[in-house]
Amino acid sequence: MIKSDPKVHVVGSIAYDDITTPVGSRSDLLAGSAVYFSLANSIYSKVSMIGTIGSDFNEKDLSLLNSRNIDTSKIEQINNGKTFRWKGNYLKNYEDPETIYTSLGVFEDFSPKVDSELSNSGFIFLANISPDIQLSISEKLKNKDRVVGLDSMNHWILEQKEKLMEVMKNIDIFFLNKGEALKLADKKTIEESAKYIIENGPKLCIIKDGKNGSYLYSINGEEFFCPTYNIDNIVDPTGAGDTFAGGFFGFISKITKPEINDFKEAMIYGSATASFTIEGFGTEELLRTTKEKINSRVKNIKSKIDLRKK
Repeated sequence: MIKSDPKVHVVGSIAYDDITTPVGSRSDLLAGSAVYFSLANSIYSKVSMIGTIGSDFNEKDLSLLNSRNIDTSKIEQINNGKTFRWKGNYLKNYEDPETIYTSLGVFEDFSPKVDSELSNSGFIFLANISPDIQLSISEKLKNKDRVVGLDSMNHWILEQKEKLMEVMKNIDIFFLNKGEALKLADKKTIEESAKYIIENGPKLCIIKDGKNGSYLYSINGEEFFCPTYNIDNIVDPTGAGDTFAGGFFGFISKITKPEINDFKEAMIYGSATASFTIEGFGTEELLRTTKEKINSRVKNIKSKIDLRKK
């Protein structure tokens, strides 16, 4: 059944990035997990951003988000505070950037409010933020039919694994990259890691392996491999994972009570959407993306899946 007016809620960071890659450098790029997720999701359905910004946040960037079918009313602006900033360098490795500096600014004290709209939402994505915040939000969600996605990172896995394990019991889909999955599960293979993760809460585990594709594992023992769309010229991979999740949630949010085949399809759309992000700096190519362009890449990815079946 297709839903007429879905809205996805994302809780995450809103930032400005300075990026250097083998292709070049850019400064003051609009970024953050909530931004990438929301811009991707907004191609498919309505999305509400929950985050915090400083008084230095550019008004034109807020206008840009509003123009993209994104509800920014739950973004808290802190007077005299500074917006989260990150500077990264991809010169040595596109898979593992070197952090030059991180300035959390107002994000350091981020404490989102869980209002009735969020607590009753059918689709929620808890982006890469503190497990304490993720747990606080997940415990206040009331909709029994909700679909809750979770992201994390090696820092939280190493420093707050016990708390993260608590969060996992309250969510439905855990998105991790291969390295994070192996670290969390303390296993040597993707399959073993996924089994461990599923046994500890989520109904679905989606493990991303960069250009090699992504893997889905379900609580019912189902497995699915989603290839990537081949990119000839990688420019900036920042935000690709959040874009993947945004496209994924944008797709399933149009479906009432999505089932396993819907989630598999959502992975294909998430992968196709993310492929545009890495072709430009920051959000520049994502902002130029259309459903027609995405559908073309979805067709390409599906052709690879069909070939694997033969």
